[in-house]
Parts: sequence; C-alpha cells; structure tokens
Amino acid sequence: MKDKKEKISPIILIAVFVMSIISGILYRLGGTGGAWWKNTKMRDIGVAIIALIMMFCLGYTFSWMLVLSTILLFASLTTYWKKINKFFGDTEENCRWYNWYVHGFVCGLAYLPMIFVGVPILVVLGRSFILAGLVTLSSELIDEVFWEEFCRGFFIVLTLIIFGG
Repeated sequence: MKDKKEKISPIILIAVFVMSIISGILYRLGGTGGAWWKNTKMRDIGVAIIALIMMFCLGYTFSWMLVLSTILLFASLTTYWKKINKFFGDTEENCRWYNWYVHGFVCGLAYLPMIFVGVPILVVLGRSFILAGLVTLSSELIDEVFWEEFCRGFFIVLTLIIFGG
C-alpha cells in the first residue's frame, strides 16, 4: 500500500536520480562477466533490490505484492528474450530491436501485481510501454556497450517515478 502524498518532493527526485544511476551501474556490471561482483548476479539481484528500495522511497509500504514484483523483475532481468527471434525468421543468437522491446516491456510488467495495492493497471501498462521504448531506443542507438547497458538499468528504476511519489 502507498502512503498518500500530494506531489513529488525534490528529495524524492534526487533519490530517483541517484537510485537510477546505481541501477545503471549494477546493470552494466552484470554484463561484464568474470568475478562474482562482475557477473549477472549484480544485474539481476542488484537492479531488483534497487528498484525495491526506490518503491519504498516513493512512499510504498511493505506488501507481498511489492515483494512479488521484485521477484518478477529479477526473473525478467535474467533473459533478453532471444527465443522470440524465430517468430521474426531470425535464426541468429544476436539481440535485435524486438528482443530489447520485449525485455523492457516484461521488466515493466513485473510490477503488474501492484494493481492489488492500488496502482491502476493502465499506469502499469503505460510504464511497460514507455520502458520498452526507452530500452529499445538506448539499445539500438547507443554503440558504446557501457552506456547502452547503463541506460537500460537507469531506465528500469527511473520509470518507477510513474507510480508516483
């Protein structure tokens, strides 16, 4: 459940920005591979935990739906949806724009359980479409892998502000 607030305070906006940067860094670390602090666990677990903390910063109190959303976000971060390539006649393992779109959309849909604690379904779906678009654009337009991955993690948390503060 969310505590009611009238508008987003400047402190919340700063928290959103800082948490988004941390999420971007963790997402990128998850893509570098190697040591335990540079493998996918940093992305999958780290971004999900930062998103959970961000929801608390936005005024949401503990609920099992919030925990379920965090678990679903973790699960959605573990794949780039390469299996859908066959629907586009693509037999390669490369990620295309549609893989990024589905990845962003499913990361957004992870918060669908929040409809049971008062977040309107249209808000959840709207965020999912916005996140999908941002993830797709950043993945397709940015050629530097550091910034490409950073932006994906950054947008996952940044767009949580759509849920209010």
